[in-house]
Amino acid sequence: MSDEIHFDPTAIDKLRHLGGEKFVGDMIALFFQYAPQRLEAARSAAGAGDLQAVARAVHALKSSAGQIGARQVQDLAARIEKLATENQAEGAKALLSSLEVAITQVKPLLEATRNPASP
Repeated sequence: MSDEIHFDPTAIDKLRHLGGEKFVGDMIALFFQYAPQRLEAARSAAGAGDLQAVARAVHALKSSAGQIGARQVQDLAARIEKLATENQAEGAKALLSSLEVAITQVKPLLEATRNPASP
């Protein structure tokens, strides 16, 4: 799968324009901290059968992923949120593993953006 599917660098460009390199680094660091917490909250809620809590957890993740250009994470979170709000527990649960993979795959792309290599 190409990097473009996982990551949209124009989102980082917008953040850079808004607040500079430190702001970009802070937003990426926040995502690195936040994403596992939201994923765990969604998993726990799914295990407890609380689809409203699943929807809330992935909605927050969808928003933060969109801000930093984590496109696949954003898309999967949106799909899980939709399934959860439609009371499709099995479908929502099934996509949580894919969401975890997407988060793992985008991390090195974001890390490279946060710490660009010097020429």
